Amino acid sequence: MARKPSAFERRIARALKGWNDPHDQRPYPELETVQRLEILADGEVNLTVRPLRPHCPCCLLDLEALRRHLSGVKGARFVHIEVVDIPGAPRWTRAINR
Repeated sequence: MARKPSAFERRIARALKGWNDPHDQRPYPELETVQRLEILADGEVNLTVRPLRPHCPCCLLDLEALRRHLSGVKGARFVHIEVVDIPGAPRWTRAINR
């Protein structure tokens, strides 16, 4: 039996659902950008993403803004975004989470 999502989980999901890709009018959950989302009860949010345009600087800035946006959600204690499957992914991850 599946458990009911907490209010914090719903707030994070709503914030993510309302975040559009800078090159598309669709939100990240509708694209293949979000690979994994882990929301822990203690307020930790771990998001794994694969940017659609790995050489675009505005995508890097957008992911940094998304991390700040998710950090502002009530109950968020720590937000970490990990970038995967693109050249220079560790550098992107460090830049976003600095």
